[in-house]
Amino acid sequence: MSSKFEHSVSYPSSVSALWSLLSTEQYWRDLIAATNGDHGVLESFTLDGDTVTVITKQGVGAENLPSVVTAVRPGDLEIPRTSTFTLGGAAITGRMEASVSGAPATISGDITIAGDPAVAQYLGSANVAIPFVGGKIEKAVIEQVGHLLDAERDATVDFLGR
Repeated sequence: MSSKFEHSVSYPSSVSALWSLLSTEQYWRDLIAATNGDHGVLESFTLDGDTVTVITKQGVGAENLPSVVTAVRPGDLEIPRTSTFTLGGAAITGRMEASVSGAPATISGDITIAGDPAVAQYLGSANVAIPFVGGKIEKAVIEQVGHLLDAERDATVDFLGR
């Protein structure tokens, strides 16, 4: 069984200003350094017309994990993540998918960025296939994803202000 989530963040800029960042490799390097510098790395960046595909490896240190997670999966978590964004008219649509290396945990969702000022809306689900505690871990995963999306938004706003 999976747990659904919704999350949104707003930006003090237009969709086109966000696209100018999202479509550059340096943005992604800077974003990882700002939000997950100790555990994150940009594995690949591809810009193909109006589509960007970004593959990262992010992580969460064991000291930042709830005990329900470390009881099942001790140590730091390594999280491969793929994000795809496509510019279409006045909106950006996308998809994100992530997993936890060595654990039966996945998260995926759709992304829509629209409006002026722009708002990013994330709709997805987390799935942790561990009997009895999977639901509790899914809630912890969703909470951590919300923190990450907020941190990415804050860093992006800083980059827009430069």
